[in-house]
Amino acid sequence: MKTFKNLIDLMEFFHSEEFCHNFLKDVFWGEKRENKKCPHCGSNHITEFKDFKKNRCYDCKFEFSIRKNTIFDDSKVSLKKWFMVIYLANSNKKGINSHAVARQIGVTQKTSWFMLQRIKNASLGAMFKSPFEGTTEIDEVYIGGSEGNRHSKDKKATGEKPKTVVIGMVNRDTKQVKAMKVPTAEKDFLLPKINLNVKTGSTIVTDSYHAYKDLKKNYTHKSVKHSAGEYVRVEAKTAFKVHTNSIEGFWSLVKRTINGTHHWISKKHTNKYLAEMSFRYNTKELSDNERFVNFLKMSFNKLTYKELICC
Repeated sequence: MKTFKNLIDLMEFFHSEEFCHNFLKDVFWGEKRENKKCPHCGSNHITEFKDFKKNRCYDCKFEFSIRKNTIFDDSKVSLKKWFMVIYLANSNKKGINSHAVARQIGVTQKTSWFMLQRIKNASLGAMFKSPFEGTTEIDEVYIGGSEGNRHSKDKKATGEKPKTVVIGMVNRDTKQVKAMKVPTAEKDFLLPKINLNVKTGSTIVTDSYHAYKDLKKNYTHKSVKHSAGEYVRVEAKTAFKVHTNSIEGFWSLVKRTINGTHHWISKKHTNKYLAEMSFRYNTKELSDNERFVNFLKMSFNKLTYKELICC
């Protein structure tokens, strides 16, 4: 497959809507169509029509497009434009906002926002389900962006705090990150997230925040005391470096992305934004081309507009 070195290469490669559909079939079903599957009944007896948008299940007679049950489903936007947005969102280190997308691909801001939210929601599927092992750095942070950039409806909300509490974990061995919002920074909310995402008996490195003191019951817990000017401590016997520089580096990227690209994010959508940023961080060793294809493979995550704006 051709490598996309830039957006121009991608546009030239995906030269037609028919080619885009066939490319998706190669990604989802394999080039030999060995993974064909009906989205309605699960049968692999699928007939592909000359009309590239139509496929029919031999068993249940269900007609469908390769876009069915994916982030592209029920969207009037062409696959070529969708591919451009996916490439822009995942190749830019600090992402891209809906206003920039609307200008660059020629859709409304409302449409581009919905497309980006679907992309972020699909990134949630890339979060590792299995717990981290080895050594994991953990830290909590408050994010959200500048108070002046909040929407007027959120400014009027009584009792709502402007920042969202987030816990993050970076595994030193795999260089992978997980990040998610929590109601507060108290141990009753932080520790359950840690227990779920880090295997018991592993080594955890944190700062000296009091909520982490009970980690020693289930983990080998090491900490640095930032308030005393301690940021790195090397243990003499093992030469083990006690620091939280990796997770703090990720937080630095998160804050630059929010402040520089999005300017502000709501509590409601925080996990989706974190998922997108984590996906880019976890695939930083891949080329933009490889990251693009990997994202397509996990795009079976349809989000409706009603689900997005409700609650």
